[in-house]
Amino acid sequence: MWNLSVGELLLYLLIGVVICLVFAAVIFFIAKKDGAKLEDLLSGIPEDKLELLKAEEYQPLDSKGVKCATRGLIAAMNSDEKKATIHLIFFNAPRQEFYDQTAKIPAAEAKGKGFKQFDMVPCEMKYDKEMHIHEFKKIM
Repeated sequence: MWNLSVGELLLYLLIGVVICLVFAAVIFFIAKKDGAKLEDLLSGIPEDKLELLKAEEYQPLDSKGVKCATRGLIAAMNSDEKKATIHLIFFNAPRQEFYDQTAKIPAAEAKGKGFKQFDMVPCEMKYDKEMHIHEFKKIM
């Protein structure tokens, strides 16, 4: 059909396998890096704050239950003159695991609200039906 010799077919097959392995290695590296970041954030949080976070509930903000409100824990915060990068931790009760989200807000807003590490801050979330996780939208 394609007039390929066995050697050519094996060569193309080998090239395809190598491409798939490189792709899998990149995905594995990214996942491992994200997991390590979360572990680093969690290791610095006192146990009582983690237990408080586990007890947080999601309150619906619309009739469909897609948007909801909860509180996230500020695990780390970096700020410069213009913006503040806030690393928030949430708890996914159905999966029984923590996950992190990053928010960028104006530095003046963060300072005005008095945000500091280990504060519980109100957040608007959107439920992602495919991932079965509440995705961070904004700090309220």
